[in-house]
Order: sequence, then structure tokens, then C-alpha cells
Amino acid sequence: MYTLQELSDRAEIQDLLVAEASAMDLREWARWEACFTPDAEIDYSGNDGAAGRPAVVGAWLAEVLGRFHSTQHLSSNAEIALDGDRARARTMQYIAVKMETSQDVRVVFSGIWFRDELVRTQAGWRIAARVEELAWRHNFPADFRPPAR
Repeated sequence: MYTLQELSDRAEIQDLLVAEASAMDLREWARWEACFTPDAEIDYSGNDGAAGRPAVVGAWLAEVLGRFHSTQHLSSNAEIALDGDRARARTMQYIAVKMETSQDVRVVFSGIWFRDELVRTQAGWRIAARVEELAWRHNFPADFRPPAR
């Protein structure tokens, strides 16, 4: 049985993961960056993305997502393992993107997994390390490539 503190920690971590996804869709980059520790190591290379600190990856995300009409990042199935002021999470994210190609406007989909290391800070829980793993893509144009990292 979870303690009251563990229930609170799990809820705060889930709120953080939702806030991070929402910040991407709303293009609120300062809010997105605040979900991470300043020295967090982010690795999106498993999905042809950037790797580095939040400021670097955030700038890359702003460029990538700025190319699309709209996005929806839906986070779910968070498996959270607490260890005092540290935690690990594995979270599924389902992403729908409306994009324009040379032939049409289409909606594409992808499924990814995030493997996160989290720490409790004075400001609350933050992501200290993240690795993105691509599970699948659907309806992307054959010539689709994200901007260079």
C-alpha cells in the first residue's frame, strides 16, 4: 500500500509529465524547459531528434514543431518507481500531428516511450534525464526528415 507521501509524489510526477506534453502543444517553451532540471540530459536521437540540455533540445523542438499546423502529445501509462527524492518513469506518448507535405495536408501519428529519471527539487519534481524511444510511425511521407540536430 502506498503512503500518503508516495501518492502525492506519484500525482505530482504525473502532473509534470502532462505539463511537459501540454507545453509542447501550446508552444510554451519556457514552461516546457521548466519541467527539467537545468542540467538535464535529454536524448531524442532514438526518434531522429536532438540530444543535450533542455535549452538546446527546446530550441530544436521549437523549430521542428513550428513546421506543423498543430500537434497533440497524449501521455499515458506512466510506470513510476519512487526512491525517496528520486524516481524513474516509463511513459507512453501518442502523438498526432497535422502537417503539410508537397502533395497534401495530412495527419500523421507516432507512438513513443520516454524513459525518465526524476528528482525532487525545491520547486517540485523535475526531469533530470530523458531518453526517447520510437515505437512506431504512421502516415508520414516517405521523404520526411526532422531538421538537422
